Amino acid sequence: MTAYNSEKWLPRALDSVLSQQTSFPIEIVIGDDCSADGTIAVARSYEERHPNVIRVLERSKNIGMQRNYYETFEHCRGKYIAWLDADDYWTDPEKLEIQVKLLESDPSISACGHFARWVSMDGVVMRDRFPAMAPGRYGLKEIIRSNFIPSPTNMFRNGFHRDLPPWFFDLTGLADWPILVIAGLNGDIVLIDRVMANYTLTPGSAYMSKDSLYQDSIDLEFCERMGSIIPSQWHRQVRASMGKRYESIAYQLRKEGNFSAARQTALKALHTPDPTDNFVSKIKTVLASLVYEALWKVRGGRVTT
Repeated sequence: MTAYNSEKWLPRALDSVLSQQTSFPIEIVIGDDCSADGTIAVARSYEERHPNVIRVLERSKNIGMQRNYYETFEHCRGKYIAWLDADDYWTDPEKLEIQVKLLESDPSISACGHFARWVSMDGVVMRDRFPAMAPGRYGLKEIIRSNFIPSPTNMFRNGFHRDLPPWFFDLTGLADWPILVIAGLNGDIVLIDRVMANYTLTPGSAYMSKDSLYQDSIDLEFCERMGSIIPSQWHRQVRASMGKRYESIAYQLRKEGNFSAARQTALKALHTPDPTDNFVSKIKTVLASLVYEALWKVRGGRVTT
């Protein structure tokens, strides 16, 4: 569990873990990234009450989200790591038991997740089931295409994080997708047909609080680097994933009236090798960008650069 200025939400997250009914021992490792509020005080109070279960990693200075995740993973001693950010929480007391049983049953499964709800800060359900995919077993092809396992549902075999490349620490606000790609390189990923967690739409969160343009840009940053850790036979899938992000970014820029940037991004989508991947969709994106830019010019607008 990683935390940063999470005083308000940490008790709920910790209680959701402590309520788990398991046939095996668990530990809770809390990595706090030098919070400025009372997060550490809350964490220490729980540690005092559960000294054999909870360990708190307290930073003397802020080390950033990516490194906080990595170093927290490094302190996990269990066979499996279950991911839970301090503002999210689990809703099913059998969650850990179900996931561990699955991973124990088949060594070719490297990670598993399940469905989650999206909830507001005051608990209002904004979306009752996510992701919009069928439950089942998936391989590297699907995880290259999208980050479909919600982070508070993810359980993976301990040690995968050590295969992350050095540039992982340079990424902006994206830790779960790289871990899932590494997991996909080592086996299959199973999406369990059960809702067992709530993902909180927290204002100021590193990813979900941002708009679609920001999220697509963050995803693209990872896609552009993904090829360096993926075998060559999968590079076409990586390029196709990049192309879809360029298309989406071009659409968002067009909505904002930034027609010049939209055109340039649409052309990047078209020229993302192999150009024939998603060709019709790419052509539509380019044409739409050109038409909207031309209309704006005719109406006397100034093209943003």
